[in-house]
Amino acid sequence: MAVRLRNNSLSLWETKFNQMANLTTEELETLQGSLKEFNKCKMQLGETVLQQQALISKMAGLREESSEQERKLIDKYGKDSVINIETGEIKPPEEK
Repeated sequence: MAVRLRNNSLSLWETKFNQMANLTTEELETLQGSLKEFNKCKMQLGETVLQQQALISKMAGLREESSEQERKLIDKYGKDSVINIETGEIKPPEEK
């Protein structure tokens, strides 16, 4: 490694750098552990975004299915008929 001299003396940083060429085992493990956890979080976040997109797409499909079913029921029973979703009972439109 090349060392630059300033006025024939080493800077404080260059002196320390030459003395400490490697991280300690603890420093390296801590740094690697933090980076590993950070990357793990990024992957999980990416997965949740993909799951969200899949759910949004599925909901759009279900909304379209529901609209199609609604159109069929309107054609069959009339626009203002009331359908009890729990029992399936159909009531004629209320007169105003």
